[in-house]
Amino acid sequence: MEKRLDDLQQRLQSSINNLWCKTLSHEINRLSSCLTNKLPIYRTQLTREQLLISIKSIQDLNIISTNNDLYYRGLINYLLLLSIHTHKLICEIFLDHIYHLKQHLHYWKQNESNEIGIFDQIKTTFWFDKNRDDIRIIEKIKFLTKQEYYLSNIIGHLAYTINNLEQQEQINLDLIMNSTNELYKILFDNTSVNYNSHSDLSDVIEVYSQMLNSFDEFKLRWIDTVHLYYKPTHIKRYLPFYVCFTAIGFYTLFKVYTNRQQIINYIYTTYDSLKFFISEHLILPLKTIYASTFESRSSQAAFENSQLNYTNSKKILEEMLEEYGRQHADSLAQINNTTVDEFLLTLNERARNEDMNVVMKNYQQELNRPIRSALLGDLIKGILIQVQKVKVDGEGLVIQIDQLMKQNEINFSLLATIPALLVITFITISTKNILANRVIKQRKFDLSTLRQKIIRKLREIEHVLIFNSEIPALTINDNELIVKEKDNNEENNNDQTKMTYLTYGYFLSLLYELKYFTTQLKSKRMLSKEFNEDINLLTYTQLSVKQKLMIIQQIGHSYSFLVHS
Repeated sequence: MEKRLDDLQQRLQSSINNLWCKTLSHEINRLSSCLTNKLPIYRTQLTREQLLISIKSIQDLNIISTNNDLYYRGLINYLLLLSIHTHKLICEIFLDHIYHLKQHLHYWKQNESNEIGIFDQIKTTFWFDKNRDDIRIIEKIKFLTKQEYYLSNIIGHLAYTINNLEQQEQINLDLIMNSTNELYKILFDNTSVNYNSHSDLSDVIEVYSQMLNSFDEFKLRWIDTVHLYYKPTHIKRYLPFYVCFTAIGFYTLFKVYTNRQQIINYIYTTYDSLKFFISEHLILPLKTIYASTFESRSSQAAFENSQLNYTNSKKILEEMLEEYGRQHADSLAQINNTTVDEFLLTLNERARNEDMNVVMKNYQQELNRPIRSALLGDLIKGILIQVQKVKVDGEGLVIQIDQLMKQNEINFSLLATIPALLVITFITISTKNILANRVIKQRKFDLSTLRQKIIRKLREIEHVLIFNSEIPALTINDNELIVKEKDNNEENNNDQTKMTYLTYGYFLSLLYELKYFTTQLKSKRMLSKEFNEDINLLTYTQLSVKQKLMIIQQIGHSYSFLVHS
Protein backbone atom coordinates (compact mmCIF):
# COMPACT_ATOMS: atom_id res chain seq x y z
CA MET A 1 0.00 0.00 0.00
CA GLU A 2 2.83 2.40 0.88
CA LYS A 3 4.65 1.67 -2.39
CA ARG A 4 1.50 2.29 -4.40
CA LEU A 5 0.80 5.57 -2.60
CA ASP A 6 4.40 6.74 -3.08
CA ASP A 7 4.18 6.10 -6.81
CA LEU A 8 0.87 7.95 -7.03
CA GLN A 9 2.22 10.87 -4.99
CA GLN A 10 5.19 11.21 -7.35
CA ARG A 11 2.89 11.38 -10.36
CA LEU A 12 0.65 13.91 -8.66
CA GLN A 13 3.67 15.99 -7.68
CA SER A 14 4.73 16.13 -11.32
CA SER A 15 1.40 17.83 -12.08
CA ILE A 16 1.33 19.96 -8.96
CA ASN A 17 0.45 23.08 -10.94
CA ASN A 18 -3.07 21.73 -11.44
CA LEU A 19 -5.37 22.63 -8.53
CA TRP A 20 -7.00 19.21 -8.37
CA CYS A 21 -3.59 17.48 -8.34
CA LYS A 22 -2.41 19.67 -5.48
CA THR A 23 -5.62 19.21 -3.48
CA LEU A 24 -5.84 15.46 -4.11
CA SER A 25 -2.17 14.94 -3.25
CA HIS A 26 -2.55 16.91 -0.03
CA GLU A 27 -5.65 14.97 1.11
CA ILE A 28 -4.16 11.56 0.25
CA ASN A 29 -0.97 12.41 2.10
CA ARG A 30 -2.97 13.68 5.09
CA LEU A 31 -5.16 10.59 5.34
CA SER A 32 -2.31 8.13 4.80
CA SER A 33 -0.06 9.82 7.38
CA CYS A 34 -2.74 9.33 10.05
CA LEU A 35 -2.63 5.53 9.69
CA THR A 36 -0.23 3.98 12.18
CA ASN A 37 0.14 0.68 14.01
CA LYS A 38 0.94 2.57 17.21
CA LEU A 39 -2.81 3.12 17.58
CA PRO A 40 -5.39 0.36 18.04
CA ILE A 41 -6.98 -0.98 14.87
CA TYR A 42 -10.26 0.76 15.76
CA ARG A 43 -8.75 4.22 16.34
CA THR A 44 -7.78 6.97 13.89
CA GLN A 45 -6.04 10.27 14.43
CA LEU A 46 -8.74 12.04 12.40
CA THR A 47 -12.13 13.10 13.70
CA ARG A 48 -15.44 12.94 11.88
CA GLU A 49 -15.35 16.71 11.30
CA GLN A 50 -11.90 16.52 9.75
CA LEU A 51 -13.03 13.79 7.35
CA LEU A 52 -16.07 15.84 6.36
CA ILE A 53 -13.83 18.83 5.63
CA SER A 54 -11.60 16.59 3.55
CA ILE A 55 -14.59 15.28 1.55
CA LYS A 56 -15.84 18.81 0.96
CA SER A 57 -12.44 19.89 -0.38
CA ILE A 58 -12.53 17.00 -2.88
CA GLN A 59 -16.13 17.70 -3.87
CA ASP A 60 -15.32 21.39 -4.41
CA LEU A 61 -12.94 20.40 -7.21
CA ASN A 62 -16.08 19.68 -9.25
CA ILE A 63 -14.28 17.54 -11.85
CA ILE A 64 -16.82 15.63 -13.91
CA SER A 65 -14.61 13.90 -16.44
CA THR A 66 -13.10 10.61 -15.31
CA ASN A 67 -11.14 10.05 -18.48
CA ASN A 68 -8.01 11.32 -16.75
CA ASP A 69 -6.30 8.15 -15.51
CA LEU A 70 -4.22 9.97 -12.90
CA TYR A 71 -7.31 11.64 -11.42
CA TYR A 72 -9.21 8.32 -11.42
CA ARG A 73 -6.39 6.45 -9.67
CA GLY A 74 -5.96 9.26 -7.16
CA LEU A 75 -9.68 9.24 -6.39
CA ILE A 76 -9.65 5.46 -5.86
CA ASN A 77 -6.77 5.73 -3.41
CA TYR A 78 -8.50 8.61 -1.65
CA LEU A 79 -11.70 6.54 -1.44
CA LEU A 80 -9.74 3.61 0.04
CA LEU A 81 -8.20 5.80 2.75
CA LEU A 82 -11.55 7.47 3.45
CA SER A 83 -13.17 4.05 3.79
CA ILE A 84 -10.51 2.86 6.26
CA HIS A 85 -10.85 5.94 8.48
CA THR A 86 -14.65 5.78 8.39
CA HIS A 87 -14.65 2.09 9.32
CA LYS A 88 -12.34 2.86 12.25
CA LEU A 89 -14.61 5.65 13.51
CA ILE A 90 -17.70 3.45 13.28
CA CYS A 91 -15.89 0.54 14.93
CA GLU A 92 -14.97 2.77 17.87
CA ILE A 93 -18.59 3.95 18.17
CA PHE A 94 -19.73 0.34 18.45
CA LEU A 95 -17.00 -0.42 20.98
CA ASP A 96 -18.18 2.53 23.07
CA HIS A 97 -21.75 1.21 22.86
CA ILE A 98 -20.75 -2.28 23.98
CA TYR A 99 -18.58 -0.86 26.78
CA HIS A 100 -21.57 0.96 28.33
CA LEU A 101 -23.91 -1.93 27.55
CA LYS A 102 -21.66 -4.30 29.54
CA GLN A 103 -21.87 -2.01 32.55
CA HIS A 104 -25.68 -2.19 32.50
CA LEU A 105 -25.58 -5.95 31.93
CA HIS A 106 -23.17 -6.42 34.84
CA TYR A 107 -25.46 -4.36 37.08
CA TRP A 108 -28.53 -6.46 36.28
CA LYS A 109 -26.65 -9.74 36.71
CA GLN A 110 -25.49 -8.64 40.15
CA ASN A 111 -29.01 -7.61 41.19
CA GLU A 112 -30.84 -10.56 39.63
CA SER A 113 -31.15 -12.37 42.98
CA ASN A 114 -32.24 -9.18 44.83
CA GLU A 115 -35.22 -8.37 42.65
CA ILE A 116 -37.68 -8.23 45.56
CA GLY A 117 -35.36 -6.60 48.10
CA ILE A 118 -36.74 -4.02 50.52
CA PHE A 119 -34.78 -1.17 48.92
CA ASP A 120 -36.10 -2.10 45.46
CA GLN A 121 -39.66 -2.12 46.81
CA ILE A 122 -39.16 1.35 48.32
CA LYS A 123 -37.63 2.71 45.11
CA THR A 124 -40.37 1.16 42.96
CA THR A 125 -43.09 2.50 45.25
CA PHE A 126 -41.90 6.10 45.34
CA TRP A 127 -40.24 6.36 41.93
CA PHE A 128 -42.11 4.03 39.62
CA ASP A 129 -41.36 4.04 35.88
CA LYS A 130 -43.87 1.78 34.18
CA ASN A 131 -41.95 1.31 30.94
CA ARG A 132 -38.74 0.37 32.73
CA ASP A 133 -39.89 -1.33 35.94
CA ASP A 134 -42.47 -3.58 34.27
CA ILE A 135 -39.65 -5.39 32.46
CA ARG A 136 -38.33 -8.26 34.53
CA ILE A 137 -34.61 -8.38 35.25
CA ILE A 138 -34.16 -11.72 33.51
CA GLU A 139 -35.72 -10.25 30.36
CA LYS A 140 -33.37 -7.28 30.57
CA ILE A 141 -30.39 -9.60 30.87
CA LYS A 142 -31.52 -11.62 27.84
CA PHE A 143 -32.07 -8.49 25.75
CA LEU A 144 -28.74 -6.91 26.69
CA THR A 145 -26.91 -10.19 26.10
CA LYS A 146 -28.48 -10.43 22.65
CA GLN A 147 -27.42 -6.86 21.90
CA GLU A 148 -23.92 -7.65 23.13
CA TYR A 149 -23.69 -10.57 20.67
CA TYR A 150 -25.03 -8.33 17.90
CA LEU A 151 -22.50 -5.59 18.59
CA SER A 152 -19.62 -8.06 18.99
CA ASN A 153 -20.45 -9.63 15.63
CA ILE A 154 -20.47 -6.23 13.89
CA ILE A 155 -17.25 -5.13 15.62
CA GLY A 156 -15.48 -8.33 14.56
CA HIS A 157 -16.72 -7.91 10.99
CA LEU A 158 -15.54 -4.27 10.91
CA ALA A 159 -12.12 -5.23 12.29
CA TYR A 160 -11.57 -7.86 9.58
CA THR A 161 -12.81 -5.42 6.94
CA ILE A 162 -10.36 -2.75 8.13
CA ASN A 163 -7.54 -5.29 7.96
CA ASN A 164 -8.54 -6.38 4.43
CA LEU A 165 -8.67 -2.78 3.24
CA GLU A 166 -5.29 -1.92 4.76
CA GLN A 167 -3.46 -5.02 3.51
CA GLN A 168 -4.31 -4.79 -0.19
CA GLU A 169 -1.35 -5.21 -2.52
CA GLN A 170 -3.40 -4.03 -5.49
CA ILE A 171 -6.51 -1.97 -5.03
CA ASN A 172 -9.63 -4.12 -5.19
CA LEU A 173 -12.40 -1.68 -6.04
CA ASP A 174 -15.06 -4.36 -5.57
CA LEU A 175 -13.86 -4.88 -1.98
CA ILE A 176 -14.12 -1.13 -1.29
CA MET A 177 -17.63 -0.99 -2.76
CA ASN A 178 -18.81 -4.09 -0.88
CA SER A 179 -17.48 -2.72 2.41
CA THR A 180 -19.23 0.59 1.64
CA ASN A 181 -22.55 -1.20 1.00
CA GLU A 182 -22.23 -3.16 4.25
CA LEU A 183 -21.32 -0.06 6.25
CA TYR A 184 -24.30 1.82 4.86
CA LYS A 185 -26.55 -1.11 5.75
CA ILE A 186 -25.28 -1.10 9.35
CA LEU A 187 -25.75 2.63 9.87
CA PHE A 188 -29.16 2.96 8.22
CA ASP A 189 -31.03 -0.04 9.67
CA ASN A 190 -30.51 -2.52 6.84
CA THR A 191 -31.24 0.08 4.14
CA SER A 192 -29.34 -1.21 1.11
CA VAL A 193 -27.25 0.49 -1.55
CA ASN A 194 -25.62 -1.36 -4.39
CA TYR A 195 -22.38 0.25 -5.48
CA ASN A 196 -19.87 -1.66 -7.59
CA SER A 197 -16.64 -1.08 -9.48
CA HIS A 198 -18.55 0.67 -12.30
CA SER A 199 -20.23 3.19 -10.02
CA ASP A 200 -19.34 6.87 -10.09
CA LEU A 201 -16.67 7.46 -7.41
CA SER A 202 -18.04 10.93 -6.64
CA ASP A 203 -21.36 9.34 -5.67
CA VAL A 204 -19.58 6.89 -3.38
CA ILE A 205 -17.70 9.73 -1.69
CA GLU A 206 -21.03 11.51 -1.20
CA VAL A 207 -22.35 8.34 0.49
CA TYR A 208 -19.45 8.47 2.93
CA SER A 209 -20.36 12.09 3.67
CA GLN A 210 -23.92 10.95 4.44
CA MET A 211 -22.64 8.18 6.71
CA LEU A 212 -20.35 10.52 8.62
CA ASN A 213 -23.20 13.00 9.07
CA SER A 214 -25.48 10.24 10.35
CA PHE A 215 -23.38 9.41 13.44
CA ASP A 216 -25.47 11.50 15.82
CA GLU A 217 -28.72 10.10 14.46
CA PHE A 218 -27.35 6.56 14.72
CA LYS A 219 -26.38 7.09 18.39
CA LEU A 220 -29.85 8.43 19.16
CA ARG A 221 -31.48 5.39 17.50
CA TRP A 222 -29.27 3.11 19.56
CA ILE A 223 -30.15 4.89 22.82
CA ASP A 224 -33.83 4.70 21.91
CA THR A 225 -33.46 0.94 21.34
CA VAL A 226 -31.81 0.06 24.65
CA HIS A 227 -32.68 2.87 27.06
CA LEU A 228 -35.50 0.88 28.70
CA TYR A 229 -32.96 -1.80 29.67
CA TYR A 230 -30.42 0.54 31.21
CA LYS A 231 -29.70 0.33 34.92
CA PRO A 232 -31.61 2.87 37.05
CA THR A 233 -30.25 6.38 37.38
CA HIS A 234 -27.81 7.16 40.16
CA ILE A 235 -30.43 8.99 42.24
CA LYS A 236 -32.94 6.15 41.93
CA ARG A 237 -30.34 3.51 42.84
CA TYR A 238 -29.23 5.30 45.98
CA LEU A 239 -32.46 7.11 46.97
CA PRO A 240 -32.94 5.24 50.30
CA PHE A 241 -29.32 5.95 51.25
CA TYR A 242 -29.71 9.63 50.39
CA VAL A 243 -32.85 9.81 52.54
CA CYS A 244 -31.02 8.19 55.49
CA PHE A 245 -27.96 10.39 55.06
CA THR A 246 -30.16 13.50 54.84
CA ALA A 247 -31.92 12.58 58.10
CA ILE A 248 -28.55 11.89 59.76
CA GLY A 249 -27.27 15.21 58.41
CA PHE A 250 -30.17 17.19 59.90
CA TYR A 251 -29.76 15.39 63.23
CA THR A 252 -26.03 16.16 63.17
CA LEU A 253 -26.70 19.84 62.47
CA PHE A 254 -29.15 19.93 65.39
CA LYS A 255 -26.59 18.39 67.76
CA VAL A 256 -23.92 20.77 66.52
CA TYR A 257 -26.19 23.76 67.15
CA THR A 258 -27.14 22.65 70.65
CA ASN A 259 -23.51 21.98 71.59
CA ARG A 260 -22.01 24.84 69.66
CA GLN A 261 -20.22 26.39 72.67
CA GLN A 262 -18.45 23.13 73.50
CA ILE A 263 -17.50 22.70 69.87
CA ILE A 264 -16.15 26.27 69.72
CA ASN A 265 -14.12 25.64 72.88
CA TYR A 266 -12.82 22.41 71.40
CA ILE A 267 -11.83 24.25 68.21
CA TYR A 268 -9.95 26.89 70.20
CA THR A 269 -8.22 24.18 72.25
CA THR A 270 -7.27 22.33 69.09
CA TYR A 271 -6.00 25.56 67.56
CA ASP A 272 -3.86 26.31 70.63
CA SER A 273 -2.48 22.78 70.63
CA LEU A 274 -1.66 23.03 66.96
CA LYS A 275 -0.06 26.41 67.47
CA PHE A 276 2.01 25.05 70.36
CA PHE A 277 3.03 22.01 68.30
CA ILE A 278 4.16 24.17 65.38
CA SER A 279 6.01 26.54 67.68
CA GLU A 280 7.79 23.84 69.69
CA HIS A 281 8.56 21.45 66.86
CA LEU A 282 9.11 23.75 63.92
CA ILE A 283 9.53 27.49 64.53
CA LEU A 284 11.74 27.49 67.63
CA PRO A 285 14.06 24.66 66.47
CA LEU A 286 14.51 26.36 63.12
CA LYS A 287 15.26 29.65 64.83
CA THR A 288 17.82 27.88 67.02
CA ILE A 289 19.47 26.29 63.99
CA TYR A 290 19.57 29.66 62.24
CA ALA A 291 21.00 31.39 65.33
CA SER A 292 23.62 28.65 65.78
CA THR A 293 24.66 28.94 62.16
CA PHE A 294 24.53 32.68 61.49
CA GLU A 295 24.31 34.42 64.88
CA SER A 296 26.93 32.68 67.04
CA ARG A 297 28.57 35.89 68.34
CA SER A 298 26.06 36.50 71.14
CA SER A 299 26.27 32.94 72.41
CA GLN A 300 30.06 33.07 72.17
CA ALA A 301 30.11 36.23 74.32
CA ALA A 302 27.99 34.54 76.98
CA PHE A 303 30.30 31.53 76.96
CA GLU A 304 33.37 33.73 77.29
CA ASN A 305 31.76 35.52 80.26
CA SER A 306 31.11 32.20 81.99
CA GLN A 307 34.68 31.14 81.28
CA LEU A 308 36.01 34.38 82.82
CA ASN A 309 33.90 33.92 85.96
CA TYR A 310 35.19 30.38 86.31
CA THR A 311 38.79 31.55 85.92
CA ASN A 312 38.35 34.25 88.58
CA SER A 313 36.68 31.88 91.02
CA LYS A 314 39.45 29.31 90.49
CA LYS A 315 42.13 31.96 91.07
CA ILE A 316 40.44 33.07 94.31
CA LEU A 317 40.30 29.45 95.48
CA GLU A 318 44.01 29.00 94.78
CA GLU A 319 44.82 32.14 96.76
CA MET A 320 42.63 31.00 99.66
CA LEU A 321 44.27 27.56 99.73
CA GLU A 322 47.77 29.05 99.58
CA GLU A 323 47.02 31.57 102.32
CA TYR A 324 45.46 28.89 104.51
CA GLY A 325 48.49 26.67 103.98
CA ARG A 326 50.96 29.39 104.97
CA GLN A 327 49.00 30.20 108.15
CA HIS A 328 49.01 26.54 109.21
CA ALA A 329 52.34 25.51 107.72
CA ASP A 330 53.72 24.12 111.01
CA SER A 331 50.78 21.91 111.82
CA LEU A 332 50.30 20.79 108.19
CA ALA A 333 54.01 19.95 107.80
CA GLN A 334 53.80 17.89 110.99
CA ILE A 335 50.67 16.10 109.73
CA ASN A 336 52.36 15.34 106.39
CA ASN A 337 55.61 14.19 108.13
CA THR A 338 57.73 16.75 106.32
CA THR A 339 59.63 19.93 107.10
CA VAL A 340 58.03 23.36 106.89
CA ASP A 341 60.34 24.43 104.05
CA GLU A 342 59.54 21.38 101.97
CA PHE A 343 55.83 21.92 102.58
CA LEU A 344 56.00 25.58 101.53
CA LEU A 345 57.89 24.63 98.33
CA THR A 346 55.00 22.35 97.21
CA LEU A 347 52.22 24.57 98.52
CA ASN A 348 51.86 26.73 95.39
CA GLU A 349 51.57 23.70 93.11
CA ARG A 350 49.06 22.05 95.44
CA ALA A 351 46.96 25.22 95.45
CA ARG A 352 46.92 25.37 91.63
CA ASN A 353 45.78 21.72 91.61
CA GLU A 354 43.02 22.59 94.10
CA ASP A 355 44.32 20.03 96.58
CA MET A 356 41.79 20.24 99.42
CA ASN A 357 44.05 18.15 101.71
CA VAL A 358 45.65 21.47 102.59
CA VAL A 359 42.41 22.36 104.38
CA MET A 360 40.74 19.04 105.16
CA LYS A 361 43.39 17.51 107.45
CA ASN A 362 43.56 20.55 109.72
CA TYR A 363 39.73 20.95 109.36
CA GLN A 364 39.28 17.35 110.58
CA GLN A 365 41.31 18.07 113.73
CA GLU A 366 39.39 21.29 114.43
CA LEU A 367 36.09 19.44 114.26
CA ASN A 368 37.10 17.61 117.43
CA ARG A 369 36.78 20.99 119.21
CA PRO A 370 34.03 22.66 117.17
CA ILE A 371 33.05 25.48 119.56
CA ARG A 372 36.57 26.48 120.42
CA SER A 373 37.63 26.18 116.75
CA ALA A 374 34.69 28.23 115.62
CA LEU A 375 35.46 31.00 118.11
CA LEU A 376 39.24 30.95 118.23
CA GLY A 377 40.35 28.72 115.34
CA ASP A 378 39.93 28.62 111.55
CA LEU A 379 36.89 26.31 111.33
CA ILE A 380 34.77 29.00 109.62
CA LYS A 381 37.56 29.74 107.17
CA GLY A 382 37.81 26.04 106.28
CA ILE A 383 34.08 25.92 105.65
CA LEU A 384 34.22 28.99 103.42
CA ILE A 385 37.11 27.50 101.41
CA GLN A 386 35.00 24.34 100.85
CA VAL A 387 32.07 26.50 99.71
CA GLN A 388 34.40 28.22 97.25
CA LYS A 389 35.55 24.80 96.05
CA VAL A 390 31.93 23.72 95.46
CA LYS A 391 31.33 26.95 93.54
CA VAL A 392 34.39 26.40 91.31
CA ASP A 393 33.42 22.79 90.63
CA GLY A 394 29.85 23.88 89.83
CA GLU A 395 30.98 26.56 87.43
CA GLY A 396 33.36 24.13 85.73
CA LEU A 397 30.55 21.59 85.35
CA VAL A 398 28.21 24.24 83.90
CA ILE A 399 30.87 25.23 81.37
CA GLN A 400 31.31 21.60 80.30
CA ILE A 401 27.54 21.19 79.92
CA ASP A 402 27.36 24.43 77.93
CA GLN A 403 30.10 23.20 75.64
CA LEU A 404 28.30 19.89 75.14
CA MET A 405 24.99 21.60 74.47
CA LYS A 406 26.61 24.06 72.11
CA GLN A 407 28.24 21.25 70.13
CA ASN A 408 24.93 19.35 69.82
CA GLU A 409 22.56 22.30 69.63
CA ILE A 410 21.80 21.76 65.91
CA ASN A 411 21.33 17.99 66.47
CA PHE A 412 18.80 18.58 69.28
CA SER A 413 16.96 21.14 67.17
CA LEU A 414 16.79 18.75 64.22
CA LEU A 415 15.43 16.00 66.49
CA ALA A 416 12.76 18.41 67.73
CA THR A 417 11.62 19.09 64.15
CA ILE A 418 11.15 15.39 63.25
CA PRO A 419 7.44 15.17 64.30
CA ALA A 420 6.58 18.33 62.36
CA LEU A 421 8.58 17.17 59.34
CA LEU A 422 6.77 13.80 59.37
CA VAL A 423 3.39 15.53 59.44
CA ILE A 424 4.39 17.94 56.66
CA THR A 425 5.79 15.06 54.55
CA PHE A 426 2.59 13.05 54.97
CA ILE A 427 0.40 16.02 53.99
CA THR A 428 2.67 16.86 51.03
CA ILE A 429 2.70 13.30 49.67
CA SER A 430 -1.07 12.93 50.10
CA THR A 431 -1.73 16.25 48.37
CA LYS A 432 0.71 15.40 45.58
CA ASN A 433 -0.92 12.01 44.98
CA ILE A 434 -4.40 13.54 44.92
CA LEU A 435 -3.35 16.30 42.53
CA ALA A 436 -1.32 13.94 40.34
CA ASN A 437 -4.01 11.27 40.11
CA ARG A 438 -7.21 13.32 40.03
CA VAL A 439 -6.18 16.67 38.51
CA ILE A 440 -2.98 16.36 36.47
CA LYS A 441 -3.17 12.76 35.24
CA GLN A 442 -6.96 12.61 35.63
CA ARG A 443 -7.03 9.10 37.02
CA LYS A 444 -10.39 7.83 38.20
CA PHE A 445 -8.70 5.11 40.27
CA ASP A 446 -5.56 4.94 42.38
CA LEU A 447 -2.59 2.96 41.07
CA SER A 448 -3.33 -0.12 43.18
CA THR A 449 -6.92 -0.33 41.89
CA LEU A 450 -5.76 0.31 38.31
CA ARG A 451 -3.24 -2.51 38.61
CA GLN A 452 -5.91 -4.93 39.83
CA LYS A 453 -8.32 -4.00 37.03
CA ILE A 454 -5.60 -4.27 34.36
CA ILE A 455 -4.58 -7.73 35.60
CA ARG A 456 -8.23 -8.91 35.61
CA LYS A 457 -8.78 -7.70 32.03
CA LEU A 458 -5.52 -9.28 30.83
CA ARG A 459 -6.68 -12.52 32.43
CA GLU A 460 -9.98 -12.42 30.50
CA ILE A 461 -8.18 -11.57 27.25
CA GLU A 462 -5.72 -14.43 27.73
CA HIS A 463 -8.60 -16.84 28.35
CA VAL A 464 -10.19 -15.86 25.03
CA LEU A 465 -6.90 -16.41 23.22
CA ILE A 466 -6.27 -19.77 24.92
CA PHE A 467 -9.77 -20.98 23.97
CA ASN A 468 -9.06 -20.05 20.34
CA SER A 469 -5.46 -21.27 20.12
CA GLU A 470 -6.49 -24.68 18.77
CA ILE A 471 -9.16 -26.07 16.46
CA PRO A 472 -12.01 -26.41 17.26
CA ALA A 473 -12.23 -23.13 19.16
CA LEU A 474 -13.91 -23.03 22.57
CA THR A 475 -16.12 -20.47 24.24
CA ILE A 476 -18.09 -20.00 27.47
CA ASN A 477 -21.86 -20.09 26.96
CA ASP A 478 -24.59 -18.33 28.95
CA ASN A 479 -24.57 -21.12 31.53
CA GLU A 480 -20.85 -20.58 32.26
CA LEU A 481 -19.94 -23.85 30.53
CA ILE A 482 -16.99 -24.32 28.15
CA VAL A 483 -18.35 -25.53 24.80
CA LYS A 484 -17.22 -25.69 21.18
CA GLU A 485 -17.77 -22.48 19.30
CA LYS A 486 -20.07 -22.43 16.29
CA ASP A 487 -18.95 -20.32 13.36
CA ASN A 488 -21.92 -18.98 11.40
CA ASN A 489 -19.78 -16.67 9.23
CA GLU A 490 -19.19 -18.16 5.82
CA GLU A 491 -16.32 -15.79 5.15
CA ASN A 492 -14.35 -17.20 8.06
CA ASN A 493 -14.79 -20.83 7.08
CA ASN A 494 -11.92 -20.59 4.64
CA ASP A 495 -9.43 -19.87 7.42
CA GLN A 496 -10.19 -21.74 10.61
CA THR A 497 -7.16 -20.26 12.40
CA LYS A 498 -8.96 -16.91 12.63
CA MET A 499 -11.44 -16.03 15.32
CA THR A 500 -15.07 -15.71 14.35
CA TYR A 501 -16.59 -12.26 14.02
CA LEU A 502 -18.42 -12.74 17.32
CA THR A 503 -15.32 -13.88 19.22
CA TYR A 504 -13.07 -11.22 17.74
CA GLY A 505 -15.63 -8.53 18.49
CA TYR A 506 -15.81 -9.72 22.10
CA PHE A 507 -12.01 -9.84 22.19
CA LEU A 508 -11.78 -6.24 20.91
CA SER A 509 -14.34 -5.07 23.45
CA LEU A 510 -12.17 -6.51 26.24
CA LEU A 511 -9.14 -4.69 24.81
CA TYR A 512 -11.20 -1.49 24.63
CA GLU A 513 -12.04 -1.85 28.33
CA LEU A 514 -8.37 -2.59 29.09
CA LYS A 515 -7.32 0.56 27.22
CA TYR A 516 -9.71 2.57 29.40
CA PHE A 517 -7.54 1.63 32.40
CA THR A 518 -4.08 1.58 30.79
CA THR A 519 -4.45 5.12 29.41
CA GLN A 520 -4.82 6.35 32.99
CA LEU A 521 -1.34 5.17 34.03
CA LYS A 522 0.66 8.07 32.48
CA SER A 523 3.87 7.17 34.28
CA LYS A 524 7.33 7.13 32.71
CA ARG A 525 8.54 4.95 35.58
CA MET A 526 6.02 2.29 34.60
CA LEU A 527 6.78 2.65 30.86
CA SER A 528 3.09 3.42 30.30
CA LYS A 529 3.67 4.56 26.69
CA GLU A 530 5.38 1.30 25.70
CA PHE A 531 2.78 -0.69 27.66
CA ASN A 532 -0.08 0.92 25.72
CA GLU A 533 1.71 0.33 22.41
CA ASP A 534 2.06 -3.37 23.24
CA ILE A 535 -1.66 -3.54 24.06
CA ASN A 536 -2.43 -1.84 20.73
CA LEU A 537 -0.65 -4.66 18.87
CA LEU A 538 -3.19 -7.15 20.25
CA THR A 539 -6.00 -5.42 18.32
CA TYR A 540 -4.61 -6.22 14.86
CA THR A 541 -6.01 -9.20 12.98
CA GLN A 542 -2.73 -9.85 11.13
CA LEU A 543 -1.28 -11.43 14.29
CA SER A 544 -2.20 -15.04 14.97
CA VAL A 545 -3.63 -16.19 18.29
CA LYS A 546 -0.30 -17.73 19.30
CA GLN A 547 1.53 -14.50 18.49
CA LYS A 548 -0.89 -12.57 20.66
CA LEU A 549 -0.37 -15.01 23.51
CA MET A 550 3.38 -14.46 23.18
CA ILE A 551 2.82 -10.69 23.34
CA ILE A 552 0.85 -11.14 26.58
CA GLN A 553 3.70 -13.25 27.98
CA GLN A 554 6.15 -10.53 26.96
CA ILE A 555 3.94 -7.94 28.69
CA GLY A 556 3.92 -10.05 31.85
CA HIS A 557 7.71 -10.19 32.23
CA SER A 558 8.50 -6.71 30.82
CA TYR A 559 6.36 -4.61 33.17
CA SER A 560 7.16 -5.30 36.79
CA PHE A 561 4.18 -3.32 38.17
CA LEU A 562 1.93 -6.18 36.98
CA VAL A 563 3.82 -8.58 39.25
CA HIS A 564 5.02 -6.44 42.16
CA SER A 565 2.67 -4.00 43.85
